[in-house]
Amino acid sequence: MCAKTRKAVRYEVLGRVESEELSAFPGKLIDISTHGCKIHYANPVAVGLETEYTIKIKFTDKDLPEVLTMICQPVWASEDSGSTDIGMKFLHSPDTDTLLKYITILHIDSCDTGGIEGQIMESECLFI
Repeated sequence: MCAKTRKAVRYEVLGRVESEELSAFPGKLIDISTHGCKIHYANPVAVGLETEYTIKIKFTDKDLPEVLTMICQPVWASEDSGSTDIGMKFLHSPDTDTLLKYITILHIDSCDTGGIEGQIMESECLFI
């Protein structure tokens, strides 16, 4: 999980995004923050920048919430070679509190360097 610094830290996580209002096909979650997310669709999507959409985010990580229902509004959309990327900002949503808890988990995980030094329990070698 990599954290990108912007207005709010964005975390690169994998997930599936469903919104019947946007597309009959699911999108792929690229990154997420407390303020919004980036979604990739492998197909062209007609996006209304003034429209509010309800999206359901399903994460692949088992330690995270199974589904988040968020109300959002597109900030930008980009279509290239038949695929569409959309930058969404979150509005007040049913799962805002769950999102904030989830972002806290991502923050803690990103601060854990995961280096070998943190895994060494004793400085002596033992042969078993």
